[in-house]
Amino acid sequence: MPGLKDPPVVIEGARLRLRRSTPDDALPTFRCAAHAEVMKHLDWPAQRSPAEARTYLEGCEQRWRAGTEFHWVIELKPAGAAVAATAAALDSAGMVGSIACRVHGHAADFGYLLAHAAWGHGFGTEAAALLMGWLQRQPEIVRIWATTDIDNTRSARVLEKLGLAREGVMRKATVRPQLATGPRDTVLYAWVREDPRPAV
Repeated sequence: MPGLKDPPVVIEGARLRLRRSTPDDALPTFRCAAHAEVMKHLDWPAQRSPAEARTYLEGCEQRWRAGTEFHWVIELKPAGAAVAATAAALDSAGMVGSIACRVHGHAADFGYLLAHAAWGHGFGTEAAALLMGWLQRQPEIVRIWATTDIDNTRSARVLEKLGLAREGVMRKATVRPQLATGPRDTVLYAWVREDPRPAV
């Protein structure tokens, strides 16, 4: 089933901007993910070159057009010395990561990646809140969910700050290629609209 129509190309926040990704974002995308700790708990293999990042982003572009997945880069807005210092450390043209969501009827799931130099500033929480805010404004969306590795306490804290409730642990549910330990336990978090609006 196709996802929502006409998702925003840009979502503006106080410190961050979510902008629809393009294949031209390949180099900063590669740089953001080029750290073992960033990739450690993710469920896809690390990109080995900017060319691989471009191929991935070309796929994102195709999925956006098909309405199956929407992918944005997370950019810093010019807003003070702390942000400027983070941008300088990133060496990625102000890009701090990426975030994406997939919509399936009444539900949407999302995930994000944040460059290591951008950790500890609340950027992950802010970026996810921007995306969730848009999803929550869509009347057909009554459930928003995300998962994280059982040992990824940083990501779990972000999801809890966003108001997602821990629904349970899915045993041996996900392979994390960078850990190479076989299927691992995965924690499921979700937000649910308590007063779903009737379908029109």
